[in-house]
Amino acid sequence: MDDVLDHVGDGVLVVDGGWRVTGANAVAATLLDREESALVDADVRDVFPRSVESTFHDRFGDENASPATVDFEEYFPDIGTWLGVRTVPVEDGLAVYLRDVTERRGLEDALADGEAELERLNRINAIIQEIVRDLVGETTRGGIEATVCERLAASELYEFTWIGERGPTDERLVHRTAAGEHEGIVDLIVDGGDPPDGTESPERAVLRTGETRIVRQLVDDSVPEPVRRVAFARGLQSAIAVPLRYGTTTYGVLGVYATRPDAFSERERESLETLGVATGFVINAARQRNLLLSDTVVELTLRVTDPGDPFVAASARLDCSLAVEGVVPLAEGTLLCYVGVEGASPTALLATVDDRAGSTGGRIVHETSDEEATEGGLVEVTVDGGSPLLSLTERGATVRTAEYGEGVGRLVAETAPDEDLRELVAAVGEAFPDSELLAKRERQRAVETAGAFRSSLHERLTDRQRTALRVAHYGGYFRSPRDSTAEELAAGLGISSPTLHYHLRAAQGKLVEAFLDDGAGEEGRAPIGDWHGDGGEG
Repeated sequence: MDDVLDHVGDGVLVVDGGWRVTGANAVAATLLDREESALVDADVRDVFPRSVESTFHDRFGDENASPATVDFEEYFPDIGTWLGVRTVPVEDGLAVYLRDVTERRGLEDALADGEAELERLNRINAIIQEIVRDLVGETTRGGIEATVCERLAASELYEFTWIGERGPTDERLVHRTAAGEHEGIVDLIVDGGDPPDGTESPERAVLRTGETRIVRQLVDDSVPEPVRRVAFARGLQSAIAVPLRYGTTTYGVLGVYATRPDAFSERERESLETLGVATGFVINAARQRNLLLSDTVVELTLRVTDPGDPFVAASARLDCSLAVEGVVPLAEGTLLCYVGVEGASPTALLATVDDRAGSTGGRIVHETSDEEATEGGLVEVTVDGGSPLLSLTERGATVRTAEYGEGVGRLVAETAPDEDLRELVAAVGEAFPDSELLAKRERQRAVETAGAFRSSLHERLTDRQRTALRVAHYGGYFRSPRDSTAEELAAGLGISSPTLHYHLRAAQGKLVEAFLDDGAGEEGRAPIGDWHGDGGEG
C-alpha cells in the first residue's frame, strides 16, 4: 500500500473508521512537517494542523462525525503553507488528499492586490483632477485649502485631512483648516511641541525637512505618544504628510490619515505630492491675482547684506554697482535675471556669480564699448536659489527695484494689503539672516483706463512707426503663414524693405516696453517682473 501511495504526486493520508491513519506517503509527511512513522497509527485529528478557518476539525472533530466529501483551500499557520484539502469517503474510512497551493494563492493575492491598488489610484487621480479643476475658481488661500481638505475627506478613502503651517515666530504648527473626523487629534498634533522622547508628528517633520513623510503604522514609536494613543482608540492606522510647495517656498503641509495599515503606496504618494505642488501653485497665483487687482498696495523696502545672495557678494567682491533690470521665470524655483553692471566687466560678474551656490553663469547681453570711460554692461544670470528675489516672488510679491553696491542690496517690493506681511518678511529673514526691513508704506495705485493706455502708446510712436504697424497688421504680415511679405508692404509704401523693418522693429520695441514696463511714470520706477512675468499692474 505504501509503495502505491509514494507514486502519487499529492499528499495522501488513509484513515480507518476509528480515525486512525493507516497509511501516509512521503509527500503528506513533508506537507504536514512530520515523519511518516509519526503519522501512522495516530489519530488524524491530532496530527492534522489547524487552519485559519478550522474547516477540517469543525467537520470531523466531533465524536459523532462520519466520513464525508469536503473540498477546501485554507492557510495553515503552524506549517506556514496554503493547502488544498480534499476528503473522500472510502470503504471503512476516509482518504485525505493534500496539495501545496501557496504559490498559486500568492500570485492570485498579488494580482487581486494590484487590481485593487490600480482601482484605488484611478479613484485618487480622478479626485485630484477634480480638485485641481475646482481650485482654478478659488481666489483666496482659505478657499483653496478648504477645497483640498473637504474633497479628499469626502472621497471616503481617508478618515480625515488637515492643513497646517509653521508659526510666525517659532517652529510650532498652526492649524489652518481640516475636514473629516479630525476633532481632538489635530489639536494633539498641533500642540505636540517637542516631546521628551524626540518623536515628532509627520507634519512637523515635513516643515522641518521639506520632504514628504509617510507613517505606515501610527502605533510606531516614531509618532508622539498622545497621538499614538488617540489614533489607536479611533482605529487610525497610517498617515502621510505632503508639503504644499511652489518652487522653493513651502506654504504649509497637508496631513492625510487612513484607517488602513500601510495605506499609502509609492504611486499614491506621488499623486498626493502632485496635489501638493498644484495647491502651492494656486496659492501663489491667488496672491499674484490679488496684487494685480488691488487698488492699494503695500510697499516694502528691504536691506540685504547676506553674502549668500550672489548679487550682494558680487558687488562687494568686484566693488561695482548692480541693478536687476528684468526677471523672467523659467520653472518652479528658477529665475532668469538681467543684471546691469557698472564699474566692472560683465565677464568678471559672470565668473563671480558662477562660483556661488544658487546661481549659474549665463551670457553677456552687451558690454560697454572701449571708447566709454566706465566699464560695464548687461548680463543674463540664472538664479535657482540663494536670492531674496526668489523668496519674494514665490510668495506673491512684485519686486519693483533691486540695486546692489559695496556688498549691500536694496530691494523695493509690492504686495497686496491682505497678505501676511509678517510671514513674508520672516521668510526672507529665515533664508537671509542679514536682511532688514527698512520701511513699509501703503499707497494707492494710479488707475489707467484702456483709452488712456492707448493714447500714451500713440504718443510714443512716430508717424512712420504707426504707419508701418497699420500696414503690417491690415496686410496680414503678422499672420502665419503671412498674407503679405515685407517687400510687398514696402512697395505699397514706396520705401525699401530694410526701412520698413527698421520702423516695425522700433514700433514693436515700444509696444513691448509699454506692456512689460507699465507704471514707469509712477515715481520713476518700473517693476522688474514677477513670477508670472506680467510686470505688475495694468
